[in-house]
Amino acid sequence: MKRLLLVLAWAIVLVSRVAIADPFQYEEGKQYVKLAVPIHTPDPHKIEVTEYFSYGCPHCFAFDPQIDAWKGTLPDDVQFDRTPAVWNKQYEVYAQTYYTAEALNVLDKVHTPIFQAIHAEHKQLDTPEAMAKFFTQFGVDPVDFAKTYASFGVRASLQQAEARGIAYRATGVPTLIINGKYRIEGSMAGSNANMLRVAEFLIDKERRAMHAEDKSSSDTAQ
Repeated sequence: MKRLLLVLAWAIVLVSRVAIADPFQYEEGKQYVKLAVPIHTPDPHKIEVTEYFSYGCPHCFAFDPQIDAWKGTLPDDVQFDRTPAVWNKQYEVYAQTYYTAEALNVLDKVHTPIFQAIHAEHKQLDTPEAMAKFFTQFGVDPVDFAKTYASFGVRASLQQAEARGIAYRATGVPTLIINGKYRIEGSMAGSNANMLRVAEFLIDKERRAMHAEDKSSSDTAQ
């Protein structure tokens, strides 16, 4: 019920922002930082927003209803994704579980319940065996979970997530990465909720830059 109220409250805020544009200009080095080395994004025609998170992080748990509501309002030119942090053995289990759920096509079903089980129900899900048992309630056979968890594809995704995490140079989670260029952390933005306002500012910044580049290319071609 508490999480539902948070979602509803955030939805009201989102609706109010449609009529009132935020005139505040956020500054690099204050509310966000530019990555020293840009990270490749899969679609050059889309603006990628990546949440760097972990199921083991209580701040990520609190942030999840807000960002879940927010990502549902993103326009077609914005692509939302997540990268799980791999900072220790516990976070590694959570990250590997994330990619296992993705490979088994049950990520949408298990994402919020995993958060709830760890932080609201205080269940110990920091081993693959515990996760395999947890996934049975979503129709996943423990043998299938174990095979997928140990598969080459999942291990490769985990290694890529670890490499991205190093490139992000984030000091904590949740963190937002905008189009592989900018990092937003709650400590800089002022709050986790305000991270989304900074993200919208940077999305618009990237959109204008892309339009300018397209126009320049068109003018050159003529």
